[in-house]
Amino acid sequence: MAKAKPKPSSDDVYELLRWKILDHEIPPATKLNILQIAQQLNVSQTPIREALRQLQGDNLVIATANKGYSTTADLDATGVKDLFEFRLLVEPWAARASASNRLGNPAKELIAELSQFKSTTKYKKRQMIEHDQRFHRAIMLATGNEVLIQAYAQSHCHLHLFRMMENEWDWKKSIEEHAKIAQAILKEDPAKAEEEMRNHLQVSYQGFIKSVQPLSVFTQKLH
Repeated sequence: MAKAKPKPSSDDVYELLRWKILDHEIPPATKLNILQIAQQLNVSQTPIREALRQLQGDNLVIATANKGYSTTADLDATGVKDLFEFRLLVEPWAARASASNRLGNPAKELIAELSQFKSTTKYKKRQMIEHDQRFHRAIMLATGNEVLIQAYAQSHCHLHLFRMMENEWDWKKSIEEHAKIAQAILKEDPAKAEEEMRNHLQVSYQGFIKSVQPLSVFTQKLH
């Protein structure tokens, strides 16, 4: 007699719903029916509620009194601009600090991450989200600044930016820019690392802003 297939845990449910939201299988600004989701996944409502609380922490889901849970809306032009202004304040500095950190220089980790990503045969949105998170997080962690590390993590910038994009994203351009950042950090060149990170964020901003309806001011170069 075949063993019964184990039911998904709350972590399994979280991962499943998270990718459904990021892939727009569950569209932005959509009310979530807990009972319906539980029936679809063949689990009780408890792991669904636990997963939704985790998704609240990612700012992918919001809870409204007497209305239940809904997915958050995609970023608009203002949201994209605000997020990149925050990143431009902290990430060029983080790249400079990482290149200056001789004992904790993250270059080997960055290069290994790039090699691993290049070994994949086909671009997938999920792969790019995970790669981008690991790459930028490694640089931020190398600074040792816990306040900025926490603030950066709480922005969930990679989730919300890549959620907007379809699979047509020009990932090769991003990988080339990541490689330049990694090489500057490897060579312990703080000024070059800062410059390459700033350029990378400026180029990324222009790519992401095209997916929304920007006002003319948002198409200008950020400072």
